[in-house]
Amino acid sequence: MKFSKGQVVIHPHHGPATITAITTRKIKNASKKYLKLDVHDPQLSVRMPLERAEEIGVRSVITKDGVRELFDIFTGPSEPTDTVWSRRMKNNTSLLRTGDVRTIAGLVRDLIRRNEEKRLSFGEMSLLREAMGPITAELAIVLKVTADEAEEAIRAAVIDDVKPKLTDTALAAAS
Repeated sequence: MKFSKGQVVIHPHHGPATITAITTRKIKNASKKYLKLDVHDPQLSVRMPLERAEEIGVRSVITKDGVRELFDIFTGPSEPTDTVWSRRMKNNTSLLRTGDVRTIAGLVRDLIRRNEEKRLSFGEMSLLREAMGPITAELAIVLKVTADEAEEAIRAAVIDDVKPKLTDTALAAAS
């Protein structure tokens, strides 16, 4: 993947970030290029070696097909859940840590539905908030809406099986 200054990328754990600089640092007589990412929310700056960015999971913003795929996941069937809370939390935490947007979308779907059926525990509710943040932020960028509107669209898809009308003009930035 090619990186350039001003490009908006997605960090797997922090969400949307803008590349504000590509610098070269000399460490032990070897020059390495570094990316400086300014994460959109919260105000956070991350530096990482350019050569490891893809390995870490830094990627482009999803495409319009990716948005459609996410909403297919949100409206799709839930995965079976473990009845033992500790195993369920461990599994859900490991799903979140993958940083994969599709895996996290499935986790968000399952946690929202579980919360509708039976209130989530404090730990699971925190996990839902942590998982929801990066997805809503990315969808807000792609769909050109606020994070609250993106979250409402996700909840409508998960609970009411309602997919938003994805017009080509709304997805122009995602292409």
